[in-house]
Formats: sequence, C-alpha cells, structure tokens
Amino acid sequence: MGIGGRRAHARALAAIAVRGEAEPQRWRGYFERLLSGETIGPLPFNAADSPTAGHAVSGQYAFRLRVGPDDSPDSGGPALRAFRDCLAQPGEQDVAIGVDLSGIVPDQFDAWLDALIRGIRRQAKDRPAVPPVVFSLRAEHPASRTLLNAVQDNGRAGPRAALRVGAGTFRDAALWEELVCASHANPRIDLVLAGRKQPLTDLMGSEKPDAIMPLSLFEAPADTAWLGMQFDLSAIPAEQIERGTGHLKKLVRVGVRLADNLIDAVTWPSEQLRRDALANRRLAAHVTGIGDLVLRHGLDPASFSTLRLLQRWLTLFKRQLLRESLRLARERGPYPALNAEQLVRTLAPRYGDVRARRIISRRSPRHRQLLALSPYCVLPRRASAIPARKWLNLLPLVRVADNLTMHGSQVRSLLDRADYERLLRSTWALLRAGQGP
Repeated sequence: MGIGGRRAHARALAAIAVRGEAEPQRWRGYFERLLSGETIGPLPFNAADSPTAGHAVSGQYAFRLRVGPDDSPDSGGPALRAFRDCLAQPGEQDVAIGVDLSGIVPDQFDAWLDALIRGIRRQAKDRPAVPPVVFSLRAEHPASRTLLNAVQDNGRAGPRAALRVGAGTFRDAALWEELVCASHANPRIDLVLAGRKQPLTDLMGSEKPDAIMPLSLFEAPADTAWLGMQFDLSAIPAEQIERGTGHLKKLVRVGVRLADNLIDAVTWPSEQLRRDALANRRLAAHVTGIGDLVLRHGLDPASFSTLRLLQRWLTLFKRQLLRESLRLARERGPYPALNAEQLVRTLAPRYGDVRARRIISRRSPRHRQLLALSPYCVLPRRASAIPARKWLNLLPLVRVADNLTMHGSQVRSLLDRADYERLLRSTWALLRAGQGP
C-alpha cells in the first residue's frame, strides 16, 4: 500500500473509530496520525499483507462445525447451512472465520471437506469479497492428513489449515516429522501450539480453549469474538525510542483506545458474537518486529544483555497496555462479563464497601486479553537469511505474553527445516515450563 493509499485507509478507519467518542474531532486526528504510519494497524490475514479497505477492522472468531447423526454433506442440512450463512453475512469482510472440524467422523471427512470448499468457491462467484477462512483440527485427528492434502491440492486458491499441536503430537515422531515438513513447505499450513493461557488478572475465571482464531492463530474458546491489532516496534522511529518511554506510553494510550472503539465497530455476523464482543471485549494486541528492531540497532541477538533489555521493554509495554485498559475501565467501565459489582458485594463484608470498590476498580480492566506474542516476532523479517541459532536465544520473550500466538509464520521461509523444527520445539518447552506434566 502506497503512502496515499495508507492515508486514505487511515482516514476511513479513523472515521469509524470516533463514532462513539464524546469528542470525535479531538481523537480523529490522533487516530489518523497513528494509522497513517506503519507502527500500528489492524492485524492482516497474512503477515506480509497490508490492510485493505475490504478487510479493515480485523475481527475474528471461530466455531465448531456441529454435524448431527442424520446430517450429511449432500443433504444441505444444518451444519452446511450454518457454514454458508457465515460466508454470506453482510459486513463479513471485516471478520475472518475459523472453522474447527473435529466433530466430523473420519469416514465422512473427505465428503464434508469437499462440500465446504465448494461452498467457498460458490460464494466467491456471487460476492466480490469472501471472508478469509481457516480450517482447524487437532493434529492427532485421524483426518488431519486429509486436511493437509486438501490444502496442498487447492494451492493458493483454497482455504488455510491450522493444526493444534499438543504433547501427543511430539510423542508421535512420524506424525511430528510429517507436520513439520508440510508446514515448512506450505505457507497455508500452520502449526498452533496448544496450552493453557494465563488470565489477565486473578479476578477472571479461566476459559477452555477448543478452537483456533484465524488471524491470531492461537487457541481460544469457540464462538468468541476477538479484535486483532498490530504494534510493530521496528517501525517506531529511532529518535523516538532514544527519547525514552514517553512516546511508547502515548502510542499505547491512543492505540488501546482506538482498538476499544473498533471492537464496537465490527459488524459481527451473529447476535451471539456481538454479545460476546461487547461483554468480554477481547483484544489481541500483537507486538511484532522485535527481530527487526534488534537488527536495526546492531544488537547481538545471542547476547544475554540484549534479551534482558528486550524483556524490560516488553514488560513495560505489557504494563502500559494494562494501565490503559484500567484507565479506560474507569472512564467507560470494565468489560461487563467481569461482573465487577458482584465482586464488590462479595468483598464488602470483609473490607467495607468503599475499600472493596477501590480494590476492584484497581484490578478491573476494560479488556479480557491484551498482549499477544509470536515466536516468529523475534526473527528479523527483513533479513535474506536467518542464522536461527543466534536468534532463538530471544525466544524466552514469549513468556511475557498473555497469549502465545503463531501469527507471522511467513518468516519461516527464511529458516531451514531443522531450525524451523527447533523453533517450534523450543517454544513448546517454554510454553509448558511451570505448567506440570
């Protein structure tokens, strides 16, 4: 996207973002300037893509295809109608769709997959833009190879596939080797590491992840609505980094407010998703460009001092994200599903009403999730080749994240297959550390 196109896109997106603002003219200028640069913007479907007018807000959700005992791909029954309805929703160009196929029995999987792919092609003929679709499965599912073959056979014209990798995958050496080779060779096949996520505060209850978000490529509960925003640290001008943390704090303040406004602006395709978006306000703030930042400043990725410096930077970034979410919560209220008033009533008998409200207000964010980091973000995207063993020393940075994501996997083409496998194994080990067997 050229400078003129980026500015036009920034004006259009800023106009959407200020609709609910009490002082729209004040914030419109901030949002336009922020979006006109390259530091922040909606999360693109592919890491190399630029935002487009047709996919402007980066909403995402996933659902599990529920196939009944009497449902078949030839009957056009409830499961297939539900999928077609998702593709045909008005405003759907703002939202990417993840479809978990674990509920399909193996002996019918081929027929169902063919019917779903035909549905996408049929919709593409009728509409100028079809929402991005990612099909997902557990890696150990008996039909996982069928899904891989379908993605490879359809090439760039077909949907993408994401396989959830868990402890069982690593124990099956033959399956693991096959998955690594397939995903390394084909950018339309992603491996998503499974694992529990930490809640943002201890006031939140845990949720069971059972689907993959199609843009962020992380596990999340099915039928939940998410907004993805990208903060590219490598695009921050060097002179502003050298001035200290003032620019970072302002960037995060405006960026979180922009994202919060866009959650309300997404045209979610169902009332259930709209309610989840408003009740939980799930924000995946992806920090990218760490490897490029290291490269630009001539830092040694193998040095412990570089890792420590970046850990301080990301911890500051994470703390600032939470502060701005808390600030917005004081202005607009915490996310409704937190049920802060019920928490106050629970604590009031022990602490008194005033102190209980103070405790809850200090720990009640506006958003259910914030910082998202990918292992790929520590690799320099602008390098022609990557000496991976040096850069993998920066992988411990992902432990700072609220959510581990596998977005940005296109950079794996700069790695040889052995180093790609090493990156996945090392990330899995970091993810599992401290979680028990």
